Amino acid sequence: MGWLKKIGLGGMKEEAAPRRLEHPRDLSPGDMVQFEFASQAEISNKTFTVTRLWALSTGEGAAHLQIYYGLQEVSRQLRLRVVDEEQIEIAIEVLPDSLLTIFKQHNIIDLLESEEPMGVLKRRKLEKVPESFHPWTAPLYRREGVLLAYRFEGDYRTQPIPDEADAGEVGCDYHCLVSDDRQHSVEFRVFDGGRTEVHLCAVIPRRKLEALWPAPEQSS
Repeated sequence: MGWLKKIGLGGMKEEAAPRRLEHPRDLSPGDMVQFEFASQAEISNKTFTVTRLWALSTGEGAAHLQIYYGLQEVSRQLRLRVVDEEQIEIAIEVLPDSLLTIFKQHNIIDLLESEEPMGVLKRRKLEKVPESFHPWTAPLYRREGVLLAYRFEGDYRTQPIPDEADAGEVGCDYHCLVSDDRQHSVEFRVFDGGRTEVHLCAVIPRRKLEALWPAPEQSS
């Protein structure tokens, strides 16, 4: 080996193999995903960039932790979550004016103010709902309890959620309502002061992700 060092080759390291993406759970910020044709126009034949990761904790252990991937395409933002090996969940945030074209206001208020852990939310008649929301909604949702949840920014796939308080977590009341076929859900997150985030979620086959690209490697 000594003679290799003399000519400057002894210290050369093998180049790392290019990063490959085999599953959406391995996505990181900067990676890109391309969807094939889908009934949801927001994703159909579109390409998105992963912009961030965050986690929602509703208890202790991995079973109570949901990992989310933020996707962006120009000004459009979506949320992705891995359900299992063959399914993913995509979600769009819905503003109040749009939400009231899908559900009646008094039904939403009754649900969020009720102390009962269970509850139902019915969609308006389909002909009264904007067509763009048809693929995102179901006729009936059932609430699966009300949980105190904490949101943590960052990648918590391989690191534990902090045990100590005031570690950057944001608390909220988490209402998740799911359709009977479990292919659609609507989520309400109510934060201190009453600020509320609402997402419409749809479960689709993983094969709808036509391609996954790792972020370009930065030259040193």
